[in-house]
Amino acid sequence: MKKKILAVVVALAAFVGLFASQPVQKQSIQAAKTTKTAKKTTKKAKTKQIRVTYTLKDTTKAKNKQTLAKKTFKVKKGTTVFTVLKKAWKVNYTKSSYGIFITKIKGLGNKKKKLYWTYTVDGKMPMVAADKQKLTKNKSNVVFTLKKY
Repeated sequence: MKKKILAVVVALAAFVGLFASQPVQKQSIQAAKTTKTAKKTTKKAKTKQIRVTYTLKDTTKAKNKQTLAKKTFKVKKGTTVFTVLKKAWKVNYTKSSYGIFITKIKGLGNKKKKLYWTYTVDGKMPMVAADKQKLTKNKSNVVFTLKKY
């Protein structure tokens, strides 16, 4: 009788030990997968962020190309030039079928005096409105210039 009880206890202990250790292993594997996924997501998030510098210049003053303001931003790759501009400064604009037309930035601009804003991205003037121009390159330089036309 003692041998039967001992055999049952040993079998029960082995049975409990076998099943008790399996969920712990699954949890460890799942935790490792979650950590790897989190690292990949963080890397992807970092690669989608780009750094962009915005500069406002005024060429209507005696000191030609006077810099009014300069700010650097981290933005999501593919963000439009206009989206960042609106976050940085107060912007007045009108909408048309071609896109937005910027009339004032920081209160500067004057239709009656023919003072208008133009912009360049990395030294090149895009052929689209600022709300259609996407930022794709890291360390890009966007320059908005107030000019008389």
